[in-house]
Amino acid sequence: MSRVPIDFAPAARWRPGLPVGFGVLALIAALGIAAHTAWQRDAQLQALRAQLAARAPAPAPVVRFAPPSHEQAEAVNSAITLLNLPWPALLDGLNAARPNDVAVLRIEPRAAQRSLRVVAESERADALFDFSDALAHQPPFVRLKPISQVRLDSPPRVQATLDLEWQQ
Repeated sequence: MSRVPIDFAPAARWRPGLPVGFGVLALIAALGIAAHTAWQRDAQLQALRAQLAARAPAPAPVVRFAPPSHEQAEAVNSAITLLNLPWPALLDGLNAARPNDVAVLRIEPRAAQRSLRVVAESERADALFDFSDALAHQPPFVRLKPISQVRLDSPPRVQATLDLEWQQ
């Protein structure tokens, strides 16, 4: 009997050869060139960033503010209180009560007392009395207190100062 060699392992169908080796080497070379190019561009980008940082103005220093003093806080609070007065209602009430021959010269708000000091002027004293009477019954005003009345000589006219309390 003769010997028969039996090989139970399947035969390799494909064996890497010389073309596959060259392909792998070409791929490695291409990756190396790409990495080298990326490093060069990164270095250029870092140089540009350094140039821009050198050209840019220095950042503004951080200024630390001291807290306001008690007097400053009171001044700001009083200004805000004056701004928050019901100006439209107050001015509408004054205009609605004012006759044509009475001029309102000055309005001084007093927010803490919820009152307005009004200085009005007219050529006739009875026009000022009519104005005072109309203001006493005009909303939003709830109380009128006459402060002073002065007769001026040239030209002849009467000036009155009134305190008006309002209700919100």
